[in-house]
Amino acid sequence: MNRYAQAERARQVLVSNGQQTLGVALPWAIAAGMVRHGSPVISVSGDGGFLFTATELETAMRMGSRFVHVIWNSNSYNMVEFQEQAHYGRVSGIQLGDYDVVKFAESFGAKGYTINHADELGPVLRDALKQPVPALINVPVDYTDNIQLMQNVHQEFIH
Repeated sequence: MNRYAQAERARQVLVSNGQQTLGVALPWAIAAGMVRHGSPVISVSGDGGFLFTATELETAMRMGSRFVHVIWNSNSYNMVEFQEQAHYGRVSGIQLGDYDVVKFAESFGAKGYTINHADELGPVLRDALKQPVPALINVPVDYTDNIQLMQNVHQEFIH
């Protein structure tokens, strides 16, 4: 994400820098929505990180924070999964159950979306930014190629 999160002014982008600080994106978005009321706020996390603090959506609603939170949903702790696979040749305890992000959002009074194709993200994101309440966007992802990608990146930095 760091390669794509461009900031033109200081104090505009918060990134945990791949430190696996699970659960920080949603609370950061809530705080940013309150501090920068009226400014667009977009946060991104995996489903594992989202689930660490998902019930803070109640806080966001109660406090009137507006933001869009994009959830890359693989039904797993994916960073842990591909690191375990790379280091140990197996994985353990990384699967997450399936849940309905749209219904979850709506149960708190927020807005929920699910997209199924990359070309849907732009229009859905634009609509979500117009909402008077927090919005969650569920993006199902397939990380099958992560191991090969990591090997390619590793080779790029070694040579």
